[in-house]
Amino acid sequence: MSKKRIIIALLAGALVWAGCQPVEVDNISDSTPRKQTGQTDSVWTLTIRAEKTDSPRTKGLAIDGTDESSTTVLKSAWLNEEKVYVYLGDTQIGTLAVAVDETDFHKATLSGTVTTAGITPGSTRLTLLTPNTRDQWTYVGQAGLLLVNDGGPSGLVNSIAARYHMAQAQDVLVTEVSDGNLTTEKAVFENQQSIYRLNFRFQKGELKTPITARVVTITAGNGGLWKGWNMGTGPITVNLLNPTADPFFVALRNEDTSNEEDLHFEVIATDGVTYLGSKTIPAQYKPNGTFVSAKNTTLTSRLGVAEISSGSVSEAL
Repeated sequence: MSKKRIIIALLAGALVWAGCQPVEVDNISDSTPRKQTGQTDSVWTLTIRAEKTDSPRTKGLAIDGTDESSTTVLKSAWLNEEKVYVYLGDTQIGTLAVAVDETDFHKATLSGTVTTAGITPGSTRLTLLTPNTRDQWTYVGQAGLLLVNDGGPSGLVNSIAARYHMAQAQDVLVTEVSDGNLTTEKAVFENQQSIYRLNFRFQKGELKTPITARVVTITAGNGGLWKGWNMGTGPITVNLLNPTADPFFVALRNEDTSNEEDLHFEVIATDGVTYLGSKTIPAQYKPNGTFVSAKNTTLTSRLGVAEISSGSVSEAL
């Protein structure tokens, strides 16, 4: 074989060998997105069965009569106008509408869309919150109302039902992803605070006199009352929309739910006098979701105007 023919044969063999080598995919530039299961940014349709029960951990939105001040029972209930906010980790990814079951107001179907990446069936867990977002989760600004209309443009503006009865379902597992739909396990909601029914009277000797409260500031002995999401802890002040000597309602969330608690009250009455007193809440009544009746809490000190303006609380009248 001539030298020229040998060179041509060698070159042909080299080309055949090179054509059998694997291609390094990572080195190829391709502007077309590749869909990766569980990682694609997508809009998903989400439908969830949800439930609130009448167990002590989920007391909520309905009373056993029409008179708030005399009610002794709170029941949980879904409202058709409620919204449920969906979180993946710390990020809000969507909002769901509530459709209450016609035969059982403890149950509802939640539906809407969420937008997110990183959904993995069998491991992704969602957090659901109602009736407000985390940024709106607060116990500041209460007016002493449970359900009644406070005269605002949308009705229950400052009532506990509208703003302060936050309920949450945590670790709701995504079980299936199919054709743009997410399927999850049932979401069981638990209320995140307790509802306290309060009214006050002043005791001097054997005489107990009802106090018509106008402003009530509540402080926990351990300093653990929530002010709101990312707001820290501290006293909760209630400016009663309608000053009253009758029972009214306050939503409180305490960091310590295991030990008895001394709640301290500073009550400004319609007579201009400030009254002071305390109430011990037993440990069994402290877990979030309970209904605590502290009717006729006795206050044992009252301050004069001069003492209040000077900041002195050492002398009682």
